[in-house]
Amino acid sequence: MKPETVPSSSFRRLFRSLLWVLSLLIFLLLWQGITSLFNLPTWLLPSPIVTLSAVINDAPLLAHHLTATALAAAWGLGLAILLGLTLAMLMNGSKVFSDLIYPHLILLQAVPLIAVAPIIIIWFGLDLLSKVVIVAFICTFPICVSTYEGFRTVDSGFRELLDTFHASRWQRYRHLHIPATLPGIFAGLKIAATYSVMGAVIGEWLGGSRGIGIYMVRALQSFRTDRLFAAIVIVMVMSFAIFKGVDLLGAYLAPWSKRRHDE
Repeated sequence: MKPETVPSSSFRRLFRSLLWVLSLLIFLLLWQGITSLFNLPTWLLPSPIVTLSAVINDAPLLAHHLTATALAAAWGLGLAILLGLTLAMLMNGSKVFSDLIYPHLILLQAVPLIAVAPIIIIWFGLDLLSKVVIVAFICTFPICVSTYEGFRTVDSGFRELLDTFHASRWQRYRHLHIPATLPGIFAGLKIAATYSVMGAVIGEWLGGSRGIGIYMVRALQSFRTDRLFAAIVIVMVMSFAIFKGVDLLGAYLAPWSKRRHDE
């Protein structure tokens, strides 16, 4: 590797970050300009300044609801990781199990969440558990599929090498399948991370006492569009934070994948 590779890679990452910040500023300026130019009422389209004011004014209340949503998203995502990885390993270990389970996973994913969520609420109640189950329901599929497809694409030559050493199933996963599939696993995790907050909010929309979804319902019922936009901003920031957290963890556990991306 040439000495100038690392600085060049760091410069490219910095440039992409600055470009993203610039595009966000342009979007906010356009948004502010449209609301000012056409003198749009706040109930129709609040400006970024009005939205930011709503976030600041309602900060204690938003923090109260944010805690519940973050807890549901975190527990649900954790359960989805456990279920997704377990199912992927079982499908990879048994062709019969894969043929039996894979079609059902696809069918479940095709069912609209808005149709399944009320049933989950009925079965598990209005407390945290139902939100966790909803998040796990929508997040398990991308984790399971990305992991399973990664297992299937592992180099056959490495498999044969482990065969010659009479490696156990656990040794195969530890030394071959999991390291080789880490980029795919984290690709599915990043998708699931963005779904997790959405699933928690949808669960809160359907019932509960705390959560950003509850805050949004109350803002909608009182025609406080500025508060509705404030909640949307909070959800976006939360989703982005979880996504970046998973991305950083993936870069730490699979640095070779990050280097290939930066090249």
